[in-house]
Amino acid sequence: MLATVKSNKPVLSIPLSMEVAWRNYRAGSREDAAITSLRVLQVQPQNPDALHLLGVLAYEANDHHKAIALIGQAIRMHKTYAPMHGNLALAKLAKGDLNGAAASARRAFKLSPSYADAHRVLGLVYQKRGRLEEAIVEFRRARALGLNTTDLQAHLTKALEQLSASADPEAGVDSAEV
Repeated sequence: MLATVKSNKPVLSIPLSMEVAWRNYRAGSREDAAITSLRVLQVQPQNPDALHLLGVLAYEANDHHKAIALIGQAIRMHKTYAPMHGNLALAKLAKGDLNGAAASARRAFKLSPSYADAHRVLGLVYQKRGRLEEAIVEFRRARALGLNTTDLQAHLTKALEQLSASADPEAGVDSAEV
């Protein structure tokens, strides 16, 4: 829906603005996504969608502290949106907060059992902790839920190789297991 301002210049509603911002983000226009999100925050300072997107952009810029703050602020206003919890888990994982990352990932798939990326993130936490069998289970759950990325496959393969090497240094990985 379009609204008009005093200049008779049409402007987008906040929901449409955020739709455009996320579309720009997915298309790789990160700067345009950020500009649109910041404009939304000028009109609605606590907009959870804008805060979430800016948090995702901060995560991608390796500003994990800022990402955690922004996504956390978004979650305080919109507690039941699984992708926000999933992205918070990624930022916490990147910062080295394994307990926080695991808790956020679990919250994400509790809210949305089919949210595959939360299982991938929990698998990464387990892998960092050396709990390889649990990591493999989570990576396979993510794949069974439809997450079929090269990144997921690489983590699964690495966890299988690490598990095989720790069990029998002479044994190789059976590619049928992957």
